[in-house]
Amino acid sequence: MKKLLLLTSLIALSACNNDTPVFIEDDNNIGSLPSIPPSPEHNPTTDEKVKLGKLLFWDPILSGNKDIACASCHHPNHGYAENLDLSIGVGGSGLSENRHGGKLIHRNAPTILNTAFNGMDEDGAVDPLNSPMFWDKRANSLEEQALLVLQSDVEMRGDTISEDDILQVLSERLLNIAEYRSLFNNAFGDETINAERITQAIAAFERSLIASNSPFDLYARGDENALTDQQIRGMDAFVEAGCAQCHDGPMFSDFELHQLPVKENAKLVQLGVVDEGNEKRFRTPSLRNLSFTAPYMHNGTEATLRDAILFYDDIANPGNSEELANLNFDDVDSETLDAIEAFIHALSDNSFDKSIPQIVPSGLTPGGNI
Repeated sequence: MKKLLLLTSLIALSACNNDTPVFIEDDNNIGSLPSIPPSPEHNPTTDEKVKLGKLLFWDPILSGNKDIACASCHHPNHGYAENLDLSIGVGGSGLSENRHGGKLIHRNAPTILNTAFNGMDEDGAVDPLNSPMFWDKRANSLEEQALLVLQSDVEMRGDTISEDDILQVLSERLLNIAEYRSLFNNAFGDETINAERITQAIAAFERSLIASNSPFDLYARGDENALTDQQIRGMDAFVEAGCAQCHDGPMFSDFELHQLPVKENAKLVQLGVVDEGNEKRFRTPSLRNLSFTAPYMHNGTEATLRDAILFYDDIANPGNSEELANLNFDDVDSETLDAIEAFIHALSDNSFDKSIPQIVPSGLTPGGNI
């Protein structure tokens, strides 16, 4: 019989209250996600901002060549990521694995789902202004992340407009569209359009992309039938093998940079970009919603979730990686690997917003050339 064990101090929380993380007992620091993320004091989330941010997220008018949008590489059909090892930015055409041409980005596109909780510590606390973004943690908030993408020559800016000019150009484009002036007025109280407001609106939309009702979340909140016996065995094996050392907390990530012997992506080797996965350090990704976001690793070199699990099985000894010295797969057989994989799938929630705007105020194709 399945038995749910919760921390004593949180037993009073029931399945109808999912605004506070609920942790599984035995001090392994894994637990459910809350349903509402915090927002910065200077950018409180409102329905009007979310509406505006969603249109900006889909509108290729924010790219230098008007050919790519945020949604081009972060599409709801793929869990707001894409089924492509390395993203293709400006000049590209097609969606996900069918995308081709354009500038190659040297990273696999991470999902935007639940990024509002990035930086959540093992106690469930989140600071929206100290939320690590990108694989190398070069941004500390969703607002900053959006700004850097707009300025990037490979991701959205292109080569026709300088980095110094792009934000002013984008603001002027939006100011010339009456519908955007109205939307900014509704969201911010007047028709002023600038880079700060553009990124605040996009960040507000991204904070609305929450998937916090996975089978694991329901189980942690008190539904003993939400996980199968196999998934519960997988959860126990996940903790016992030491996976929760780095994949801990409600987001199943310590959000720290680690150096692992990830194999090279052949596309980068052909370009002369070598050893990126070995010499550089990358942020521990969340394990949430991996059912929708293959392939895996910072360079997309593990095609399936099972491949990603076997990667850790292969390197789980001190000789391969000092950072994984305490990872122990010695007693993990094929049946246990099946259970761990089933448990990780139980961290996925398919109830997120998948709606796509039929039109955007610029009149361009939503999502750009996809």
